[in-house]
Amino acid sequence: MAGRLSDRIAIITGAGSVGPGWGNGRAAAVRFAEEGAVVIACDIDLAATAETEALLQQTGGRYVIEQCDVTDSGSISAMVDRVMARFGRIDALVNNVGGSAKGGAVE
Repeated sequence: MAGRLSDRIAIITGAGSVGPGWGNGRAAAVRFAEEGAVVIACDIDLAATAETEALLQQTGGRYVIEQCDVTDSGSISAMVDRVMARFGRIDALVNNVGGSAKGGAVE
């Protein structure tokens, strides 16, 4: 697939979504695929990536779904190792994951 990101290897964290519709990670994953990138769509919750995967399939682009907990350095290292073993490089990172917890800045 030709595009501005043709054959670039792009990791996108938080590529799933907790509900139906478009989250930032899902939108980035699909747009990168539309532009020709090989998308590594990562999320802690594989079930949350199901809709993302269906949308990636529709682009006709190349992608891999990876489970990764970005709060765990071991999980990140293992995912990066798998990507490097398969593709030999990483060209882009969209570190989109986010979350919130009840409480103030100091507790």
